[in-house]
Order: sequence, then C-alpha cells, then structure tokens
Amino acid sequence: MEKVLEKKQSFAELLATLFTIPLSDKLKFSIKVSLSMVLAYLIPLSQGWAQASTAAITIMLIAAMGSVTESVVKGAMRVVGTVIGAIIGMTLIALFPQDRMLYLLILSVTVAVSLYLARAYKGDPSIFMLTAMTMMMVFKNGEVDDVFIYGLDKTYMTIFGIAVYTFVGVFLWPVSIEESRTKNAQRLSQTQLALFLQRNADTETRDKALEKLLEDETLLQNATMDTGSAAITLEQWHSVVYSYKKMNATLTLLSLHDEESSLTNLDRYVSNYGRLEREVTSLFEEISLAWKNQHSIEIPEELSPEYQSIEIETLTHLQRASLISTTEEMAKLHKTLRSLALKLNRIHSALPTYFEHEKIPEKSRFLWGDIEHLKGVLVTFIIFWAATFFWITMNPLGSFMVVALATGLSMLTTFTPIKPSLLMIVFTFSFIFSTLMYVFVLPQLHYAWELGMFIFVYTFIAFYWLKPEVAIFFLLGLFTLNIGNTMYYEFSIYLLILLMFYLFLTILNLFYYIPFSTKPEHLFLQMKMRFFSFSKYIILLGKKQQEGKKVWGLSILAAYSKMHLMETVKKMQLWGSKIDEVYFDTIEKKKVMAFTKEAEKFAYLVLLLYDRDKKSKENSLLKHLRKAYTLPDFSTLLDAYAKGKDDIDSFWESNEALLERVEETLSKILNDIEMEKYSKKELAQLYEFIALRRNVWVALFSCQKQMEEIDFNRLKESRF
Repeated sequence: MEKVLEKKQSFAELLATLFTIPLSDKLKFSIKVSLSMVLAYLIPLSQGWAQASTAAITIMLIAAMGSVTESVVKGAMRVVGTVIGAIIGMTLIALFPQDRMLYLLILSVTVAVSLYLARAYKGDPSIFMLTAMTMMMVFKNGEVDDVFIYGLDKTYMTIFGIAVYTFVGVFLWPVSIEESRTKNAQRLSQTQLALFLQRNADTETRDKALEKLLEDETLLQNATMDTGSAAITLEQWHSVVYSYKKMNATLTLLSLHDEESSLTNLDRYVSNYGRLEREVTSLFEEISLAWKNQHSIEIPEELSPEYQSIEIETLTHLQRASLISTTEEMAKLHKTLRSLALKLNRIHSALPTYFEHEKIPEKSRFLWGDIEHLKGVLVTFIIFWAATFFWITMNPLGSFMVVALATGLSMLTTFTPIKPSLLMIVFTFSFIFSTLMYVFVLPQLHYAWELGMFIFVYTFIAFYWLKPEVAIFFLLGLFTLNIGNTMYYEFSIYLLILLMFYLFLTILNLFYYIPFSTKPEHLFLQMKMRFFSFSKYIILLGKKQQEGKKVWGLSILAAYSKMHLMETVKKMQLWGSKIDEVYFDTIEKKKVMAFTKEAEKFAYLVLLLYDRDKKSKENSLLKHLRKAYTLPDFSTLLDAYAKGKDDIDSFWESNEALLERVEETLSKILNDIEMEKYSKKELAQLYEFIALRRNVWVALFSCQKQMEEIDFNRLKESRF
C-alpha cells in the first residue's frame, strides 16, 4: 500500500514538475490552441453531435486574432456576439423566406458593418468577427427545410467552440489580463526611469530610449481590463494609465532639449533641484518594485521649485525658457509620480480601494472614420458578391461556405501585409501534407486518442511555426479531410473540397489588388502625405485660435487629424518596413524607418502642443503675445510636403539659419514684454510655451533631414 502511495505521489510530483517547466509564450499558446482543437472535435464526435467542424473553425478564427490573454468575461462577450449574429441571421431568413436576393443584399450590408466594427475596435476584434461569421453560417445554402434547426446547430457549436477555447485559456497556463497589465505597467516604469536617467545623454541614446518609451506606452494603452477583477475597477485602471501618459509627455519634453543651449549646474538657479531629481528617481524605482511586490510606497512631501531670482536675471530670455521649462516639467513629473504612488498604495492596500475623482479625457474604444477601414469594408462587400455570384452560377461543393470564408477572412488580407498569393503557397503545403495524411494516416486510425493526437500535431505545426493569421490558412488543410464519426474515403470528394478552399483563396487574391492598390510603396507614400496633412490641420487650428478666430470647418478637420495622426504614423512604419529593397535598389529601408521614427516623435509633440495650448488659453500674457505678434509658423512647409511637392521654398532650406531667426524673433518679443506685470505661473507657462514650440521646430527639421536622404520619386515608379 505504501509503495502504491509512493508511486501516486511521485507521479503527482512529476506532473507538477512538468507544468512548472519554463516554456516560451509561443509554445504555450500553440499547445493551448492545439488542445482546444482536439476537444472541439472529440467531444462532439463522442456525443454524436453534428457540425463539429464549426466549433473547430470558431477556435481557429479566435486564435488567428492573436489572442493570448483569456478570461471568462472575454469568452462571455464572444458568446454575446455569436448570439447577436445568430439572431440577426435567422431574423433575416424569417423576413425574406422567398426573396433570396433581397436577403443576400441586406445580409451583405450587415456583415460589412460588423466587419467594419471589428476593424475599428481597439479591443478584441474576434467578438465582431464571430458576429459576422455566425450571420453567414446560419444560412443553409438557400434551402427552406429545417433552416432554423440548422441555424441553431451552427450557433450552438460556435458557442461550444468559444467555451472550449475559454476553458483551456483560463485553466491551462493562464495569462490573466490583470497579470498582463501589471507586467506592462512595470515595464513602462522601468523604461521611464531609463529615459529619465539618460535625458542628458547623446542624441542617439536618448532617441532609442524615447522610442522604447513610445512602444511601451502603446502596449499599456492596448492592454484590456478584466472587469471581474476585485482588485481594481476599469475606471481606476484608466486613472493609472492616464498618470503614465502624463509622465510620458513630461519625460518626452525633458529628453528633447538642445545640448548646446542647455544649462549645467541647475542647483545654482533652483536651490532644491538636486532634491527634486533624487526624489523623482526614487519614486520611479519604488513604483516599479510596487507593481512586482505589491508593497507600500513611502511618498515624499509635495515639492515646489525654489528659484534664485538674482542668478536667473543673469541669463538670456531663451536660457530662462530652457531653465524654467525644464524645472517646471520636473515639478510636474514629481507631482504625477506622487499621485501614481498614492493610487498604487490604495490598490495594494488590504482596505477597500478609494480613488479621488479625477477628470480623465474619455477615449473611444473605436477608431472611427479610418480611410483604410472604410476601403476595407467596400472590398469586403465586393468580395461577398463576387463569391455569391460564383456560388449561384457554379454551385461548388461547400456551397455558401465559399462565400462565408472568403468574406470573413478578407479581414485578414485587406490592407494588411498578408498577401493571398503567399497564403495560397502556405495552403498548397498544407494540401500536400493533408493529402499524405488522408492517404496514409487517417485510414489507420482506430481509436479516439489516435485521432486526438493527429489533430493536436496538425494544429501545433500550424501555430508554432507560423504566425497566427497565417497559420489559419495552413490549418484549412485539416478541414479538407472532412473528419467525422463516419469517414468515407473517396479521393474525388476530397479533391472537390480542396477545390472549394482554392476558390475562396483565389477570390481573396483577386481583390487584394482590386479596386485599391495595396503595394507597400504606394501605401507608404499615401501615409506620408496624410501624416503631413493631419499635422498641418492641427497646427493651423492652433494658429487660428491664437488669432482669436473660430473656423468650424478647420476645427472638424483638426479633431479628425488629432484622432488619426499617430495611427497614420504606425501605418507608415508598417508599410515602410515592407518596401521591396530588391526592386527599389536606391532605397535603404534603414533610412525609411529612421524617417518614420522621427515622424513619430514629431507627431507626439504636435499632439502635446495641441493639448498644452488648450490648457493655457486663459493665460493673459499668452493672450497679449498672440494678439501683438505674429509667431513663426511652418504650416506652409507642412502643406507643401502634404501635396508631395519637391520644390520647397528656399526659405526652408537652411534649418540652422531658420531656427536662429525664430530664436531672434522670440528674444525680441520677450524683451518687449514687461515681465513684472504678470504672475510667476503666467511667466512659467510662457517659457514652457516657447520651449515646446522650439522642440516642435527641431523635430520637424529632423524629419526634413531624414527625408533629404530618401528618393521618394523612386517609390512612385510602377513595378510593371
């Protein structure tokens, strides 16, 4: 008996050891998807349920969206999306039982809208993807017999697939949303500290640190929140993210200074600057550790800069601007760090968490009006009808499934780097592999565990060696096998099923180029011109506001530009990285990417300038400045770049001379102002106003310098 207990204990220890072996995230993800696929087939087959492949397709679609973190709430939302799709789909069938063309027309519009929401949604797009797919899958190829039973079966198996994937994701190597966001927050804190310590380093070091900061901020913003967590509410999490965004804006300004005009020995002008610097460093370190260990942070007292007026009077106005803007940004950073530390103490406290009310700008969970999303909807609509016309005229094996697959998967191939021609190559390899399996392996399988092992290996190969959005097309080979409780091995049927998949891939390949070009160089140039247009509208609005004018049309354009500016930069980076250097042999991708990084920095500063101007509208000194003087403006240059002009006015050719002229103008303006009439706060805002605009100018000139090394006209040439 003792030996049996020892064996059981040793087996349990072995099992525990296996599950604690450190594995890569990719390996864990591949295992979880593979296990989900096995359960999606074996459970329905063991119970005699029909449509087992529907559950498997559902899992495949969710995994293709690249979902790593799973939660019960996320699974419930996918179920809700599926139920909504089923209700809409079956309602349309009931409303138009005899008029199939009107049914298909309304269905195509509804599916296009659902897939548009999937594109525009900043969270998990699989929710809207499943809504669209369920709407199409409940349609029984135009038949009228048992259509509702068929629709219910499809819906049930779709929900079953969601349940299986959620169950496996939650219980096997769970990557909780809370854990994911905590890691992202800790990583961002460490990146912020690194940038803060390197803010006076050489330009290259600062640029790399700033680039990392922007990347980590994007990760934190994209992190979703499990509302079922008892530790922190969604509103509180948004408050934490807001604090990080404010710190990033401050750190960006602290790291973007002119080395030649920067002052040394700041303690001479601000007596408590050294203490301010030490406490900021300590708070960064403590906050990073608090995310990891959940310990309480010792928060220092609020600290205000103590300026030495006599010493400051020895400085020029531009030197004062540099000193005061740097010091005020340090004070803001100290204040925001104290606020974030207090929030973390309340989150990690054993007592009920309480957050003071904080006015946080609301951000939409959808990116409305994106041009590529709208074009994508049109392409999806065209693909639906092209596939429908083919289904009606040719009636291929699989029938309406050709339409459903081509329409649903168009989201993965429209305005993305994934080329359908490449996917056909991937599918061809899958076809060869599945053919070998169909002939030599499947007929030899007699037990459920053998079939389960076969499905597991097939899925694992797809998701471990390929990206999720590409793996789905390799995995399509699994569905050509038509696995069921009763297998009929007839090679002609197998080839017909295979043909169905090639047909919908051919449709996707055709509309990858029609009616819009998706060549990387073409899209890159479009994004570049759009980037400068958006920047121009934002700068122009600021100029009009300085003049006291209200232009409603420009306000609308600027609001749209503000929403899409940073997203356009991301697209420019994406398509710039895909430019074919073999064909465009005079284009260096390294220089293209360097330009996009400078563009990202410029965009960040333009948006920051927009927000700071709104907050300082009531400053009487700035009001006087705006009315009395015409401030230097570069919207003309932005407009020229937005129109793709090469013959830039010679006025903009010498950046050094132009910047010197700007500084002379600002210095003259400052000498004319009677400073004693205004409060310290107003004067501080003035110097921050000057320093920020100077940083924007410098960032634009950096973009211009990078652009001079790229032959954009070469990218306009046709490949054919």
